[in-house]
Amino acid sequence: MLYQLKNNVSQKCGFKIKNRGDCVRLSNMILIDSGIDLSYNTLRRFYGVVKGTKPNSRTLNTLSIYVGYSSYVDFCAAYPQKKNWDIHQKIYNSIVIDPKYALELMNDEFISPESCLELLITLIGGLTVAKNVEILKLVFNSPLLDPKRYNYSEILYLGNCVGPVFKQMETPIQEFISTKYFTPTIFNSFVDISSLNGNYGTYCKNLANKTTNKEQTLFTACIMELRKFLNNQPVRLVTSALNIKQIHPILYGRYKGVEILKKNLKHKEIYTQKFIKKIAKKKNKIDYLYEFLFACILAGEVQLLKFVQESTAHYKISKPYYQEYHYSLFELRDAIVKLKSGANISKKLIKLKNEALFRNSCRDFIELFISILDYHNSGKKRAILDIYLAKARRLNYPIFDEAYCRNYFSK
Repeated sequence: MLYQLKNNVSQKCGFKIKNRGDCVRLSNMILIDSGIDLSYNTLRRFYGVVKGTKPNSRTLNTLSIYVGYSSYVDFCAAYPQKKNWDIHQKIYNSIVIDPKYALELMNDEFISPESCLELLITLIGGLTVAKNVEILKLVFNSPLLDPKRYNYSEILYLGNCVGPVFKQMETPIQEFISTKYFTPTIFNSFVDISSLNGNYGTYCKNLANKTTNKEQTLFTACIMELRKFLNNQPVRLVTSALNIKQIHPILYGRYKGVEILKKNLKHKEIYTQKFIKKIAKKKNKIDYLYEFLFACILAGEVQLLKFVQESTAHYKISKPYYQEYHYSLFELRDAIVKLKSGANISKKLIKLKNEALFRNSCRDFIELFISILDYHNSGKKRAILDIYLAKARRLNYPIFDEAYCRNYFSK
């Protein structure tokens, strides 16, 4: 609404605010009209005559009063939604002709994550299909993509909407490695584990050589070891100087999960016990489990899955957007453990196939494991094994051969 507020102010005062003199003039007019002293320096920052921060509530309220409303909240509430269509049209029309202006307009108008996110997804998707790399670079350098503007669920939503488009269009994402926000908003949230031998893996390797951020270094190291595992190569120990308090819970689970992928790791249950004990007092302990469980599933460590299931049965999921993914992964874990016990899981398989919510970035993997469960639950029917093999060929990782499926429950 900032764009419209500025426009309404200009309409009332009769001129556009472009320089210091305009700000002085407007400040005097506001004082005469409303009796409120709003300094010209504040107006200079508000109109971008000089650099400044986002306007505070007093500035917004004063300008709203000047144009006839009781407050900025009243201005926003009274402004008809259909008039926002003009703003959208200006943005879409400007994106090719003057992308810098379009981004500035979005930054001014869409000050809340809710109003900005969908337009950003549409914008990035359109530019990706058009293969307009240069404008995409502008977008990924824009404050609109600053992850500090969004919560974790919103970042995850953005990445899992935009990431598949990049993947399908074979976008040269290496072009974005030097941009300010591509890595934290897209690369880190859309972990494309089906492309570790391709575009995503190359970006990860290049980023590992470039980044100085310790958390980012840890993340790329974990991804590169996962790639080794999937390619039947020896997995090495990942180390970090960071402690558990300095690492995002989901990344910490990924970090500790790498150890589970090591074939020669002895006493895996003791290692897992220590991990569970370490996260037991954490407020968001459920977040630590997600990637750790995924590593156990990949490694075929069914006994560990059962141990974690029993040890964390009292953990609760509040189900914000991103934790719905966690819930679905736990459903997969429970199906694996139940099938290992000799039970029939036909109903669970139907639920996994039709109702579970899995991230776009790991959907191919999850479908592969559902086919493994289907194979063993059906009495090892050849037709279902063929479905597994077709999915494995699409992923194209050496570890997923016929023996992987046949022997999954033999450990």
